[in-house]
Formats: sequence, structure tokens, C-alpha cells
Amino acid sequence: MKKINLNLKDEVFDSLERDFKNFVRLSLKCDSGFLSPSFDSFLLAKLSDNSTFLTEEAVQHLMLSGQYAWAKRALDKDFPDVVAILISQASNYGFHIAVRHDWTSEELSAASKAWAAAIVKQAKGDESQIDILAAQIKSSAVSISTVEEKLRTPAWRLAHSLAQQLHDTKIAIEHARGAVAQEKLGALRSLLRLGIAYGTVKEEERLEILNQLRAKKPYLFPEEELGFIDRAIAWWRSVFA
Repeated sequence: MKKINLNLKDEVFDSLERDFKNFVRLSLKCDSGFLSPSFDSFLLAKLSDNSTFLTEEAVQHLMLSGQYAWAKRALDKDFPDVVAILISQASNYGFHIAVRHDWTSEELSAASKAWAAAIVKQAKGDESQIDILAAQIKSSAVSISTVEEKLRTPAWRLAHSLAQQLHDTKIAIEHARGAVAQEKLGALRSLLRLGIAYGTVKEEERLEILNQLRAKKPYLFPEEELGFIDRAIAWWRSVFA
């Protein structure tokens, strides 16, 4: 490698040194992790008419530690904290991680781990972070029904209306007789099916409601094997009960 020796006046050297210090100061202001080149490299860049003054080492450091490598730094070191903060603050700004209303705890755990594994894999992060991220996802996830209630979505308003209709229909059946009671029972069955489909009513609740109603008004639930006398009694009850 050939060398060039320069003899400079003091004022020229001082000017170059000030330029170098200003360059380093401004670079560090833009990126606190910036790797400053040596003064010799700075002078070489000046002679080469390179206005960026970046050495190969500086470029490499910038790519590994600057904004381009944020994801890598986060995964290698700050990933758990970054995600935890993101998730914990999300709901304050109207963002939610919603899950199916019918998922069990085991299904939620499996889905959280699968999602965490996909994130870490795509970001080429450390696989040891998967379980940490999965736990954070699971702990922050809420039922879609809960999210809809908070946001008062059209789906939530519909579910709220169905719940009110179900309550009103149950009361109406208790006070109705005859054909009116049978009609209300049909409406009740339809509302219960809609509630199960949406997730606001469970199968156990549906059976409990119908069994309670059967105990109060058994004539509304005639069996096919009833004889003539039993059918007559059921008809009489439906008219006068």
C-alpha cells in the first residue's frame, strides 16, 4: 500500500479538523450508535471527493446497528419489552387482539404459540423468544364479543337486541295462553338458536331455559305418544292455563 505524506499549514489542518469534528457531531446526532471513521479516513474521503466520508467499517456498523436493523436488535435484546409495551398500550388507543369467542384456553395457547413462532421466524429472531411472545399474546387477547361490546359494533348492538328480545319473550310466554303461548315458544326457540350461533347463549343455558319452561307449562311440550285423554288435558290447559 502506497502512502502520501502531506505538509499542511496550521490553519488548513485546523479547518480540516473542525470539519471532521462537525461531521462526527452531526452523525452522532442522527444516530447515537454511529461508528465514527478515523481522521485519516476522513482525509482520504476528502481526497477521493467522497462527500459522505463513510468507511467500509462505518457502513457495516450502520447496517448492523442503525435503523435498518431495528427488528434484529429488538429480537436479539429488546423484543420482549417492545412487544409487551405495544400490547399493553394498544387497548388505550382502541386496538385489541381479538380471538374467537368459543376458543378454550388450550386452543388459545396453541394459536398464540403458532403466531409467535411465525413472527420470530419471519424476523429471523431467536427461537427462545417464542414462548415469551406467545405468553404475551395470550394474556392480552380478549374475546371478540368483548371487543364488540367495547366498540359497540353493529354486531354487538344486534346481540344486545337479541338478548333483550329473549328476555321479553320468556316473560311473555309465562303470561300467555293457548295459541299465543305456542307462538311465543316458537319465537323463543328461534332466539335461542340465534344466541347459540352468535355465542351469547350456550347449549347448557338453552336447555335450562326450556326445561324451566317445561316444568312451568308442560302442555307446551306435547309428546307424540300422548293418548286421547292426555291430549285433551293438554288442550284444556293450553286454553285455560
